[in-house]
Amino acid sequence: MSINKNQIGAGMIAIAVFLFWAFALPFYNGIVDLDTAIKERSDLLKSRSATVNNIKELDKEYQKRLSEIAKLSAIVPAKKSVAEVLSAIDDMSVKNGIQLFSSSIISQKTTDNSDNLFNLLSLEIGLNGGYPALTNFLKNLEKNLRLMDITSIDAASGLGNSSILNFTVKGNAYYLK
Repeated sequence: MSINKNQIGAGMIAIAVFLFWAFALPFYNGIVDLDTAIKERSDLLKSRSATVNNIKELDKEYQKRLSEIAKLSAIVPAKKSVAEVLSAIDDMSVKNGIQLFSSSIISQKTTDNSDNLFNLLSLEIGLNGGYPALTNFLKNLEKNLRLMDITSIDAASGLGNSSILNFTVKGNAYYLK
């Protein structure tokens, strides 16, 4: 039995194809899988880079509006700060020539309405003074940075002096939930 050169060449080609199929094709498939993983990671990196850029833009916008945010936090603070509210009311009464003789928190209302972002401090303030002093006090209360609503004002004449009136002012101060 004689083997010619063509048969040996065909056998070598068959062995080369088999070796390629056995060793090179899995390596090639591994490279294709790695290429797919690299593309996925690249897309993920682009997405995260876009997110980081959006955060940086938001931070720039926040820094531009920092003074406005500070004003808003003074209008409706994050904490209820009863002492701050009462101190501001006392300061306004002194500046307007009206005597603050009592101040109290009637109740601390928490609103269950999910649309409402605020809680309320219900205040009752007792004042002695003249009508012009009360109107000045209310104007300054309205101009005060802290948001407060006046719900009612009751007045009664003072003892012995008709120009001095006793006022009871009821209202609400707001703070964030």
